[in-house]
Amino acid sequence: MNAVTVRVLCRKAPDAISTGSGFIVGDGLYTVTNWHVVACTADGGQAAALLGVGESGLVEASVLAHDENKDLAILRLARRADRPDARFATAATLRQRDPVIAVGFPGDADDWAAFAALADATMTVGVVGRLLPPPVDPTQGPWLVQVSAAINPGNSGGPLFDEMGRVVGVNTLKAQVEVPTVGDDGEVVMRRVPSGEGLGWAVLSDSLLPMLDRAGIRYRVDTSRPAALTRFWHREPGLLIAMTLMTLLALGTLGLIATAPGRALVREQLTRIRRPERAVPARPAVLPASDTSQPILRGLAGPYAGQVIPLGRGSVAIGRDPALVQLVIPGDQAAISQRHALVGYDPARRAFFVRDCWSTNGVFLMRGETKGPALLPGQQQSLRPGDRFCLATPAICFEVGYQ
Repeated sequence: MNAVTVRVLCRKAPDAISTGSGFIVGDGLYTVTNWHVVACTADGGQAAALLGVGESGLVEASVLAHDENKDLAILRLARRADRPDARFATAATLRQRDPVIAVGFPGDADDWAAFAALADATMTVGVVGRLLPPPVDPTQGPWLVQVSAAINPGNSGGPLFDEMGRVVGVNTLKAQVEVPTVGDDGEVVMRRVPSGEGLGWAVLSDSLLPMLDRAGIRYRVDTSRPAALTRFWHREPGLLIAMTLMTLLALGTLGLIATAPGRALVREQLTRIRRPERAVPARPAVLPASDTSQPILRGLAGPYAGQVIPLGRGSVAIGRDPALVQLVIPGDQAAISQRHALVGYDPARRAFFVRDCWSTNGVFLMRGETKGPALLPGQQQSLRPGDRFCLATPAICFEVGYQ
């Protein structure tokens, strides 16, 4: 938007220069502005556009076409501007309260002591306050839109952008009134002061485009209102990408857990999450009698009561689903999850462990013949030889040890 906007000057005499705003169209060869900004050319004045810092940045311009009733003018530049062309949108794309941005060169914002700053445009933000009805006779007057963006003397002729960076109008009017004031020399002078706040008007691009057509100037225009997703992408592309990736990840996870192998994989990954172990009263570690002793899991109660299951160097999963476990609990034991617990032995540490596989009814350490504390979902607990645990109920109980 800044690159499209230029300062427009009209010099009638060396010490009589008026300033306004404009914007680039037609492959950088033309500038659009208000007629009243360059009206001095009707009396022999010279128009120019300030494209950069220094004398080389000031490019003379001639009036190619103008419409006094619509207060519009098209200037042909003496040389091509190395700037992008404005993109247009019509009144059909606008609604009340839509965001708009007025860009231009208000005189009160100028710092004439710093000439380089004269090429820097000012942006003000507002909303569409009201779309005025189109004129009955389009040749007699412009079609206006009322906006709350601050428009001040010097903004005249500058572009009014929508939130997509498209020119929807040419800033033209502000609610002002002339009042007598006393100058520094004591003389009474007339000054224009605002007569209302947040009241400005722009000539809609619909009034300008026919002039560009008659002048044979090419342009791009959108006549449809952008979708909500398009506006969101324009404002927050990074956030939309992040939300899309999160949605795809969630959909992928849902698709994964919709199948039995997928659910097994998810459970296996979840059991890898280490949770803080619950405190168990400390007692001296019991080491195996010799290096030839074999770690085992002994069934104390339930379907494996009296049986000995070697642990070796691996681990044994216990549950109701034969596809997910090695030690299968009968299917009529509804309190047992499909993959309820994992029991294993670590020869490097000479330690046993039991892990809750996110079971529904929990894994409990035994204290004598009664249930002790339950493991947290996904928690792994170290065990010593002789320690006991049960699955959901003391009716299914095991002990770790050596043989």
